[in-house]
Amino acid sequence: MQRTQEGPILYNEEERNAVEGHIANYFGGFFNVFHEIASPDIGVDIGIVGPTPARPFFTLVTMGMGARRMHLPKDLEGQGLDRAELLICLPPEWNLHSSEENDYWPIRWLKILARLPGQEDTWLGWGHTVPNGKPVAQNTAFSGMLLELPYRFGEDAMTCRLPGGEMVRFYQVLPLYEEEMQFKVAQGTDALMERLGDAFSDVVDIHRANCCAPLSNASAVPPQQGKAPFPSREECIASNRIVADGCRVGFFYREKPAMGQTDSGWRFLAGDESEEYLGDPGNSGRYPLHALCSCDPEVSEFLDAPVGSAFLRGEDGRLHADEDWQPERI
Repeated sequence: MQRTQEGPILYNEEERNAVEGHIANYFGGFFNVFHEIASPDIGVDIGIVGPTPARPFFTLVTMGMGARRMHLPKDLEGQGLDRAELLICLPPEWNLHSSEENDYWPIRWLKILARLPGQEDTWLGWGHTVPNGKPVAQNTAFSGMLLELPYRFGEDAMTCRLPGGEMVRFYQVLPLYEEEMQFKVAQGTDALMERLGDAFSDVVDIHRANCCAPLSNASAVPPQQGKAPFPSREECIASNRIVADGCRVGFFYREKPAMGQTDSGWRFLAGDESEEYLGDPGNSGRYPLHALCSCDPEVSEFLDAPVGSAFLRGEDGRLHADEDWQPERI
């Protein structure tokens, strides 16, 4: 690491060559680099890796954040977490030449995050979220960023070893909705990634579904085409442990409809509710069935089961028929 006289903190030549070589080896050779014209603290260039048949998306990678060591908590010192670089993946149709905020915000956020540790005397690493307080652009409701490991690129891509033996960690930036940010803070990163599900792509999609959208506001959310074996007008009853607290469905059953023609008869619980909790009518509510299933898509495949059916999430994390269930109401 070197600092030019009255200038930014930069990698030395050998360090920069190591970082650029690591990017080329694991993320792809960049066809363009966005160089900073003025760098008051650190030099944050951004390498642009173009789409390929194997990876049909842009990969934008910072080069310069790791020149400055971050201030780690005492219990993390010596673990090689004090240097980092960031990346974000964008679809091939993204306009990288535009200065309009609808197009430029991923670049802006790479620069914001790269400078944040130095400005706040802190650090960034796996699972950290940084809020914006409002949507990052007019064309999307994303309002914060999560740092994850770049699993798509393989384990070796996650760490670059500098010539002196120090390590630079690479983290992928994933934009989140406000409700997803709140869920992550309450439940943790692993729970959020599980909630996002297998269909989630780490390539930015400004129109992707909000996996933590409040069910009370979800009546206008259409069922996913080809995946919903039920009419969109049908309703269910769900516990607030699912709706408000963001828990996965742990138990659900179908009883004879009792709320009119739109009642599907399905009742959803997290599975940890007490009798006292369930005895309070304010702890559950009536919601569109398709909205519940948008938040926990696993239940969708069971919804053609007849009245009297029940399903329980087992120790393996999967849903299974509960043959011992006796019909009871929430």
